[in-house]
Amino acid sequence: MDVSLIIFIVFVALIVLLLIEVPVAFALAGSGTLGLVLLRGPSVAGATLGSVPFNSSASFTLIVVPMFILMGIFAMHGRIADDLFRLTNRLMRGVRGGVAIATVVTCAGFSAVCGSSVATAATVGRLTIAEMTRYGFNPAFAAAIVASAGTLGVLIPPSIALVLFGVITNESIGKLLIAGIVPGILSALVMGAGILVFARLGIGFDRSIPEIVDRDDGPEAGHYGGVFKLLILFVIIIGGIYSGLITATEAAAIGALAALIIMVASAVRNGKGVMRELFDALRDSASITSMVFAIMIGAAIFSFFIVSAGIPSAFAGWVIGFDLPPGLLVLLLLMTLIPLGMFLDGVSILLITVPLFYPVVVTELGYDGLWYAILTVKMIELGLITPPVGVNAFIVANMVKGAELDKVFRNLGVFILLDLIIFMILFAFPILTTWLPASVN
Repeated sequence: MDVSLIIFIVFVALIVLLLIEVPVAFALAGSGTLGLVLLRGPSVAGATLGSVPFNSSASFTLIVVPMFILMGIFAMHGRIADDLFRLTNRLMRGVRGGVAIATVVTCAGFSAVCGSSVATAATVGRLTIAEMTRYGFNPAFAAAIVASAGTLGVLIPPSIALVLFGVITNESIGKLLIAGIVPGILSALVMGAGILVFARLGIGFDRSIPEIVDRDDGPEAGHYGGVFKLLILFVIIIGGIYSGLITATEAAAIGALAALIIMVASAVRNGKGVMRELFDALRDSASITSMVFAIMIGAAIFSFFIVSAGIPSAFAGWVIGFDLPPGLLVLLLLMTLIPLGMFLDGVSILLITVPLFYPVVVTELGYDGLWYAILTVKMIELGLITPPVGVNAFIVANMVKGAELDKVFRNLGVFILLDLIIFMILFAFPILTTWLPASVN
């Protein structure tokens, strides 16, 4: 059978499986297996199924993934986000729209110890959406703020997406994590500035916001604990990696241990059962880790077929053959991630597209791999808030009455525009991404 026909059949099979809502991991594994059977025969396909799942997951580097997930779950149970929001909300109490700024700051801060957009949106949304609606925000607009700011979880280190990018491409995971710092801060600043403008224009409000945004009777100093916990974890991870004292893997393990201690201390102080908190955290962590590794294994089988069929080299030749300016080629490749993000989760997009696009952008066109990684993650961020399958929008829409999914997506339009502005700034000025990791020991 002609290779082109086999490739066509496999991609049609993948699309059909996804459309009938087969889990992404099984859709990738199933379509990849079909392609190997058609391309190499049942015996080769069987041998591949026996070796690829082990080879794709039995890597010491991948220890970073469950450790960062575990650290994020422990941090969530340690009430870091709660304290951070209450503190920033009080500090912004004299600013119109300040409660929304506090939400963005909380998302950025929690992202620095979490690494997951979904966990960031779910944790912060529980704290902030009701508070924003209380002070005049339209419920759907409040939900949209959390959905958009929650995407910082896949950019600000420790980012699971950047770790997986490093695993796929052999880029330094430590440098990838450090490369996400400046773009993450820039993203939060642009979001905050946009919200201030919206507040002045009255966009997203049902009524005027009171002058005093936070009337919490608790002392301001009582909430500094969240900032202290955040700094401990951030210094362990980024400080350790940046100084060269520890590797990314060691930083993830130490960070998880520190987050465990924080969670236990928080449970004791708040009178909660330590064992129950630990059980819930380990259960949530195991669930998320299993999902990520299942997708990785499915994608590895699919990628094995892609390489066996010679698609990467053919794709590179086809793209270069357009004879377009290199910058425009990279931009077009990155823009294809937006429609993919409408239907696939970020991990799947990474594992499917990076093996195809990375050789073209970095090897053929000569662009910096760290710069391309951050731009890829920014496009994945857009997918998290883009209909019809914007995962963050689904999460926040279920948190408050009056925030139906269609209304949340409509309100996300202005935040998608802000994300595109951030993307173009990072695209036009690569130095924003590359200067900090270039200084790593």
